[in-house]
Amino acid sequence: MKIGRGRDGTLRRPPKAFGARRPYQLLGLAMLLWTASVAFAQSQPDVRRARPVDEPPAPRALPADESIDGALRSLKDESSGPRAREGEGSDQRQLEYANGLFTRKLYDLAAPEYQKYLDDFPGRPGRANAYFSLGECYRNLNRVSSARTNLQKVLNDYGDSEFAGPAAYALAEMVFADKDYATALPLFHRSVAKSKEPAVVLSARYFEARCLEATGRKEESADIYVQVADIGNPNPYREDARVTAASIFSSKGRKIDALKQYEVLANESQKPALKAESAVRGGMIALELIQSDKGKIDKAMTDRAAALLQKGRTLPEAGKFRAIAQVGFRKLQYQTGQYAQLLGDFRKDLEKLPDAAQAEVLLLAANSERQLAHPKEAEALYHQIIANYPDREEAKDAAYQRLINVYNSDPSALPAAIDEFLATNPANERADEAKLLKAEALYKQQNYTEAAAIYGELRASQLATTLRAEAAYKLGLCHVQTKNIPGVIEAFTYYVQTFPDGSQAPAALAQRALAYEQSKNYDAALTDLNIILAKYPKAREREASLQLKALILGQQENTKGMVDTFRQLLKEFPKSSVAAQAQYYIGKTAFEAKNYKTALTALNTARQLNKEQYYNLASLRIILCQFYLKDRLALTKEVNDFMANSPNTNVPPEVLEWLGIEYYNEKNLQAAEKYLSALRKIDNPGSVKPDFLFYLGDAATKMKNFPEAEEAFGKYLLTAKDPAGTAKVLLALGAVKISAHKPDDAQKIAEQIMALQPEGRVNAEARLLAGEVQLERGNFDDAGKAFKGVALLYDDPAITPRALDKAALAYRQAGNTEEADRLARGSRHSLGTIAMPHGRSPTLTRRSSLRDLRSTTETSLDAPFAVYSFEPLGSSAMPQARFPTEIVVATSFFCVSMTATAFPRPVET
Repeated sequence: MKIGRGRDGTLRRPPKAFGARRPYQLLGLAMLLWTASVAFAQSQPDVRRARPVDEPPAPRALPADESIDGALRSLKDESSGPRAREGEGSDQRQLEYANGLFTRKLYDLAAPEYQKYLDDFPGRPGRANAYFSLGECYRNLNRVSSARTNLQKVLNDYGDSEFAGPAAYALAEMVFADKDYATALPLFHRSVAKSKEPAVVLSARYFEARCLEATGRKEESADIYVQVADIGNPNPYREDARVTAASIFSSKGRKIDALKQYEVLANESQKPALKAESAVRGGMIALELIQSDKGKIDKAMTDRAAALLQKGRTLPEAGKFRAIAQVGFRKLQYQTGQYAQLLGDFRKDLEKLPDAAQAEVLLLAANSERQLAHPKEAEALYHQIIANYPDREEAKDAAYQRLINVYNSDPSALPAAIDEFLATNPANERADEAKLLKAEALYKQQNYTEAAAIYGELRASQLATTLRAEAAYKLGLCHVQTKNIPGVIEAFTYYVQTFPDGSQAPAALAQRALAYEQSKNYDAALTDLNIILAKYPKAREREASLQLKALILGQQENTKGMVDTFRQLLKEFPKSSVAAQAQYYIGKTAFEAKNYKTALTALNTARQLNKEQYYNLASLRIILCQFYLKDRLALTKEVNDFMANSPNTNVPPEVLEWLGIEYYNEKNLQAAEKYLSALRKIDNPGSVKPDFLFYLGDAATKMKNFPEAEEAFGKYLLTAKDPAGTAKVLLALGAVKISAHKPDDAQKIAEQIMALQPEGRVNAEARLLAGEVQLERGNFDDAGKAFKGVALLYDDPAITPRALDKAALAYRQAGNTEEADRLARGSRHSLGTIAMPHGRSPTLTRRSSLRDLRSTTETSLDAPFAVYSFEPLGSSAMPQARFPTEIVVATSFFCVSMTATAFPRPVET
């Protein structure tokens, strides 16, 4: 069924439809009547903020071709027709009669008919229709109170009916016109929920947003405005809703949401001026958003800003927004680092801009010259701005920016430039900024004391919060540089208390923690470090904080806490620059806990990561780990590598002793000598006993390394206290001296031994050594006599045969082959006979002085060492046989087998 529009602009149904109306069609009729009012409001041109239509009361006008009587007669005929009589009761006829009057806008006639229906037919299903229509009649008759009463009756008694939505809207429209937005708000909202007609829902939704905006709930209203704007056509509220939403989003800091709405308007608006304005506003918002939180340029946002600003500066309808777009586009070039492009383009349209925009663009150009390190060009532009626009803020800004130019190009001229600037009585904030710049210059020149004084003054300045925070932080750094620990603590305490959310808060806490650590206030330091770790998980100071915390815990002997913290550091920062330190302390702690296998892994990693700092420290502990684990193969390799890489650092003495004796027992004399020799060179070997020196000397002797053997034996003798042990080591040393061709030293040793041991086997060995001295000197005959005397005096299976052999060899070298052959036969009787009374055998005793002895043989020696006499046993009255014999006893390398009795075979230590 088509709906035509009457001359008054309202929608109405053709008259022929009324005769076929049924009860279920009553809602349709009412909705059409209701929609007519809304549609009329929407059809008004240029709906700016689309307020409800505030029309004067509708005149009681009739269609041009009818009179009142004719209308009434027509309605009566319709209601009494055959079809009506057949299927409709009197209540239905009454309601249709009233509706007919309503559709013809005969509100004063329809109202009593609706009232009659309500009075005569209680409980009928058309009562919601009647109340709503009656309320609309009174509203059109400007009987506001009666209208509200009947419309409210619909909401109260028939809230779930189809008329609740239109009734709510009608009531809302009435209170909105009275500016009672708080009352209108829930009514519009109810109308949205209960209405089925899209036009009613759209209008109610829009005015709901208007009410929210008017009552201060702007962000809620903006969200609804966006919903309204996104509804399809017909939608006369779209552009107004979108503009309003964008404006609210922008004012509330929801820049991205605002940008989206402006972009849509810039592309879809049917009003050229609004399209240009929206493009510029959107471009300026995008310009604010091109720099991310991390300081990086957002390429996608830059492209959006460029597209919008370019559209705004080129649309003919841009008007006053064209200049804003031009300046915005130059700002975009500056903020994205396109300094050269800005300088190449800015003069092309400079003259077309108003003075304010020219000053701003010139300032951007001057700053671009400064950024490109063109101080002279920048200086010229700054002077141009100051001279041509003295009353504008850009001139004041140029004067300050000029100081930055001087700071970068000629720091020495900065103090004078700042004094000149301050003489112009700049605003307090600018003056403080200049002082900050001076402090920065002093800090850069490492004049920390004067810089600190200025930074301290700026605590009470009018600088922006970020600059005051920067000055407060730099004050702390000045104290760090001058090692003023109390000053460091005070400065950073001020910072964290005054700027708890400042960007440098983690760094300030870290610096204060370090100062606390240096002043040994470990608990306070740990408190600051724990704040950093808990409150700033992404702070760049986190790694250093974990390191310092671990070291402080170690200082407090909390080794478990230290190790746990270092492990956390390695987990969070596996490539940390202090990973070597962490591994070292983890390994060191495991070593001290005798967990050698764990220690080996960590210590080895530490020295691999930082050989320069941790090779020696870690390697010594690795050596000890392998020593305690008795891993000789690994220990040998580790010690060999360490001795090669760190020749000036000692291997632990107990390790060298153990390795040396182990290899000595295995007859690996070369290895034994290597490790024992290294041990000998250690000045303070700790608890290691000097016995190892004998094994070293023996190994060196057998390896024919006589200098090493001399050193070993000589060093042993310096510490030896046992006379027997000393004598036997002297024998070994004497043999070495002979081998080294040092007969004089050997002779002194032989004398020293005979003084220590005046008799016995050691004495005999010393006399053999004396014979070796004569051999070394080439006195073969004297050597033979010395060896022969030992054989004569000692009947010992270990001494006598050797003495005879040595005597025979000496005589042969002396050319006395007869004596040599006789001695070689090996008989002791070949030495000669001694006449003794009564056939008694003599006894060898030592005398304190030379006695006259008689013998069948007269023998004289040139170098007597001791005088012996033979006395008969049993009778002192018998005459004594004189046998003046002066015997020098020597030894040979066979002494080693004898000295073994003084130094038993070593066992594992």
